[in-house]
Amino acid sequence: MLPDAKIPLLIAQQIPELSPGLEQAGPVTQTIRTFTAYTKQLINKGQLQEVKKCFSMAGVLYRNGSTLLKNAIEDVFLYSISPFLDAQQYVKESLPQSLKHLRNQQLKNTLC
Repeated sequence: MLPDAKIPLLIAQQIPELSPGLEQAGPVTQTIRTFTAYTKQLINKGQLQEVKKCFSMAGVLYRNGSTLLKNAIEDVFLYSISPFLDAQQYVKESLPQSLKHLRNQQLKNTLC
């Protein structure tokens, strides 16, 4: 399991452009909020390769993270990018299978 304190460093290593924002982010949930805002900017700019990189990183964090990190990915990241997934097919297709499955579960739960 990835230690929560290392999450900003891990993200910054993979996405150096995000490093300054992560240094000030603090707790895991705030780190994921910063990561999510960055991902949404990339989607809006149409930078699909970078979006895929962020989605891949989110998938790795979810698979290997603590319960707190998993909750942040579910409640902050997936929730915030859902409108983009509904509106833009190419973005939806870029989401890793594990996160697609998780999003489908979220959608099912909201319909019940």
